[in-house]
This record gives sequence, structure tokens and C-alpha cells, in this order.
Amino acid sequence: MARPLVFTELNRTAFLALSSHAEPVPLETLGEDVGLSAPYAAQWLQQRLDGRFLVQDNLVALQDWTRVFPVKNEVIVALDLEATNGDPVREDIIEIGAVRIDHNGTQEFQSFVPSNRPINPFVQRMTGINAAMLEGAPPIGETLFRLESFLEGATLVVHNAGFDAALLAREFAKLGRKLPNPIVDTINLAQAVLPGRRKRGLETLSRLYDVPQAARHRALDDARVTLAVAKHLYFSLAGVRELTLKELHDDLTKSQIPQKPTNPNPKPQRRRRFRRER
Repeated sequence: MARPLVFTELNRTAFLALSSHAEPVPLETLGEDVGLSAPYAAQWLQQRLDGRFLVQDNLVALQDWTRVFPVKNEVIVALDLEATNGDPVREDIIEIGAVRIDHNGTQEFQSFVPSNRPINPFVQRMTGINAAMLEGAPPIGETLFRLESFLEGATLVVHNAGFDAALLAREFAKLGRKLPNPIVDTINLAQAVLPGRRKRGLETLSRLYDVPQAARHRALDDARVTLAVAKHLYFSLAGVRELTLKELHDDLTKSQIPQKPTNPNPKPQRRRRFRRER
């Protein structure tokens, strides 16, 4: 697999500049747009553009001008949950949002979920969701039945799948059902694109890629942002390779699996409280 490409301010500026054009432009033109005018600037720029750019015959275009996302008829559903508190064991889902994209276009899913647990005051301030908004919402079983149909045949894209996907799988298990969808975690993609960056939360990535946010910390809008960020990360890593998002993610996670320690007498590890990265 190709070496991961590091996202830089240059790539961000170049992407915004090229997005303002309606067709491919010469490398020299893009170089001028990003403030490069020195000799050999075009060659220097070409060597630093990430996989979202396609360079042919000294012309540079954006991959998504000529390539669809997702590829190979892959169906993708980006999903986000809001829950009563930050504990993955003792909490309930209070909102589900999802965006499905395939060759037929885009569909969206949103539902509140009633809960017998109180909503943490911090969660109320962060999301704007209160108990009154959950009154009259369909029961969790009914909502999951509709969601199961919405997820059919799709690759599930989640930011921080260790929280949202695990919580969703737990609720399906209560009904005697499984969550069979393959899961792509955008944190894993971001780790490959941004190996030196410590913060890879959804808000950080949305700023890096200039993805607009209408209602931060609401499930449907966060699902929309997750999908947009996943597209940037996919093209950054895949380039011209014809891979599905799942294939790309599988390759990355295999290469990121840490080796087991060889110390025969390792020190006991302190138990860490789960932390949700948003």
C-alpha cells in the first residue's frame, strides 16, 4: 500500500482554489492561486498534492470531478448517535441520524428515541436535546426495525466506532438481532492521513476540510459531516486506486495493528475510563 499522504495547509488551500474552477487548470495556474511563483513551482506543487488531486499532462483536476463516491456500487451509510451521557455501558440512545448514499442518490434517516434515564445536563447543553423532545418518539425497537432496513447491504461509516457502533450493536442484541454491516471508522482513516496530529475529532476534521456544520452535536448533521469527511479521507488515501471504502479501511487497519509486547513480566495496566472522541 502506498505511503499515507499527510494533509497540509498547502493541500487545503489548493483544494479550495481548484474548487473555484469549473475544469482542470495548468499546474502553474494552481501554483499562482496558492501563492507560488518561483521557478519549478509547478513540479514542487505536484509532488506535494494529496490523492484528491489528479494530474495529467500538466493539468490538475479534482478526483471527484471524474470519479464517483462511493465506487464499485458500494453502498455507504454514515451514522451518528446522541446518548444520555458519556458512559458506554450505562446510557441510552436518544437520537439516531444516518445518511445513505449509493448509485440511486442520497437518503436520510433521523429519529429521537425515548429513554427512562435522565439526560446528563452537559449532554443537554451540548446537543440542545431535552426530555420533552423525546416525548412521543417511537420505541427503540420500532426505530431499530426501520434503521435495519435503511442499513441493508451497506458499509457503515462511523466516527469513533468504538462508541456509536458498539452502543448500536448493544441495542440490536437486546432485540435478539445482530448488526451485520462492515464498519469503517473515520478515526482510522484520519490516523493514516494525519499521523502527526493528536486531535482527530469530527469537529477538527470538519474544520480542516471546510465541511459546513449546521447543527453540531445533532445526530443527522454529524452523520452528514462524517460522510463528507470520509470522502476527503478516502480520496486522500486511495488516489487513483479503484478500491471500495471498506477495502481501503481493511488495508489500513491491518497495517495499524500493534505488535504484542515481548516483555515476559509486563507491568499491570491501569484501567482507563472510556473517552468518546467527538
